Amino acid sequence: MKISRAVREMDLKGRQGWHILTVAESGFSALSHYVESEFGLDPVIGAELADRINQQDEPGSLYPKAPISAIPCRYFREQADSEDPAVMEDFKRHISEFIEVNQTHIKATRVLVNFGVCHDPVPLRYVEATEEVFRKNASNGIIEKTVIFK
Repeated sequence: MKISRAVREMDLKGRQGWHILTVAESGFSALSHYVESEFGLDPVIGAELADRINQQDEPGSLYPKAPISAIPCRYFREQADSEDPAVMEDFKRHISEFIEVNQTHIKATRVLVNFGVCHDPVPLRYVEATEEVFRKNASNGIIEKTVIFK
């Protein structure tokens, strides 16, 4: 499996066939952009997904309606500056759960990870943790390429 990091971009041109893993946040967010602009779905669908994920504190997906999955936004909002090791372990668990669901149900071979919220770069510790979990849990699976936006 090839993993690379890239500068964040919202446009999916040249990335057809990729499954998106992003942050469960509605409004002016990557999730809303992908739901509405890239896949032409009603914005309410994205808002409902974000609400469900954040209330249940578990990853969720719009698959098969659209190739979009998300994790709770707390890592990039309320806990963005947290040094608590339990927060990072929860984050890694959520990434692992996405990978497991991908391998058993979604079956995407290419995953684009966009955890950007606002214009700030994704905190390096989350980029590194995401790469670590993908290397550990997806190396023997069906994912061939992963791009992590930083």
